[in-house]
Amino acid sequence: MIVDSVESLIGNTPLLRIPAEIHGLQHIELYAKLEHLNPFGSIKDRVAQGLLAPALADAKETGKTILESSSGNTAKALGALCGMHGLPFMTVTNRIRYPEVRQILQTMGTKLEELPGLSDCSDPFDPNDAIQFSRELCNKNPGKFHLTDQYYSELNAGAHYETTAREIDADLGTVDYLFGFLGTCGSTLGVGRHLREKNPDSQIFGVVSEPGTNIPGGRNFEELWEVGLFQRSFYSEILSGSADEALDGMLTLSRRCGVLCGPSTGLIFTLAIEKLRELDATLSPTTEKRRAVFFVCDRLEPYMGFIQRYRPAVFSQQESTRLRIVDLPDSAVEAAPRLSAQELPGYLAAHNPMVIDTRGHFAYSVAHIPGSINILDEVLASLVESGRVFPVDRPIVLLCRVGESSRRYAAFLAQQGYDAYSVDGGAQALKRAGFALAKLPTKCAVLEAKAA
Repeated sequence: MIVDSVESLIGNTPLLRIPAEIHGLQHIELYAKLEHLNPFGSIKDRVAQGLLAPALADAKETGKTILESSSGNTAKALGALCGMHGLPFMTVTNRIRYPEVRQILQTMGTKLEELPGLSDCSDPFDPNDAIQFSRELCNKNPGKFHLTDQYYSELNAGAHYETTAREIDADLGTVDYLFGFLGTCGSTLGVGRHLREKNPDSQIFGVVSEPGTNIPGGRNFEELWEVGLFQRSFYSEILSGSADEALDGMLTLSRRCGVLCGPSTGLIFTLAIEKLRELDATLSPTTEKRRAVFFVCDRLEPYMGFIQRYRPAVFSQQESTRLRIVDLPDSAVEAAPRLSAQELPGYLAAHNPMVIDTRGHFAYSVAHIPGSINILDEVLASLVESGRVFPVDRPIVLLCRVGESSRRYAAFLAQQGYDAYSVDGGAQALKRAGFALAKLPTKCAVLEAKAA
């Protein structure tokens, strides 16, 4: 087969029937839509093509820079397409957690504008939120940028309605259950709309990571307010799961089905099997076979850092004997010492502890405990799992967004012999209690100061 442009290879991905011996379903056939076979490696290739197409003529004529808020797959696809059309591309992000993703984007020639944070955005109207920062950049530089705006543009869902959904319909016809990871929500919205036009009883399941867990490429439920395309009523149910569940699914698909997929697909697969077994038990042998489809969102290769963090034994010849934070039993986590927002001021004054804030840089810059230090979640995990790295004669107080991951760190450090405490309810509880929090200069403030 000879093609004139890589762009022509976007879409028309196959459906893979998952063998019954893997999923164990009696009355439901399960299919994987292999979106990782798109030329740039993900389901976002379709979105990037759909977002860019209406802007191409104007951008080529005016020399505008294509701008998006993306931490990975959309940026990768837009960067490739812009390069093919001779257009500059820039992405604004505060969510890159693993170096492989940054290196891929830099290799593509993408201009990265990384804001000082990861997620944990405390205010959707703050100009340093990645989405709001992108819009403000366009407003302050009229004629310089074209914002593709994947989180709010209907072109996102439209690309899936016109392509992904029609392909599934042509291959399968009626689909009873659809499972997709909720990042921008465009894939589930676009495909789900089309499926329900054919079958109003189609059930659409959105998959997110559970609070305190970050699965690359998506959101946890508390972050979905950031996404303009999210419509809670559209989904039959929102399913949430852990990094371990993502890895279990990822390894099953990779090792038993030959589907080399990333962690978002792994989580979809694990939770889809769990939900479908529930539904399967309600169906009778005389019922016509039902059909379920899930998206294989992207490829395995960019996520070695994710595997290394959550399951390092994958890379060793033998199981690691080193205690890891994710292996702590729930009983130990629940027993971790806590300080309430009301108790914290007195404890700080009396004991002068080391205060470690594990939130993203941006959330820390907006509001933090005076005198605290900011050590990102993934960095702190690597530090403390390597042994005692802090003085044991000084208490440690840990703060996260809602008090969940900090409790796990407090439990882990307690097992290492530290006098460690978690702030109950996290930064949100401190704000509600009126605790006097400090603030660092924002990026906008710094830029304005330089301009002045």
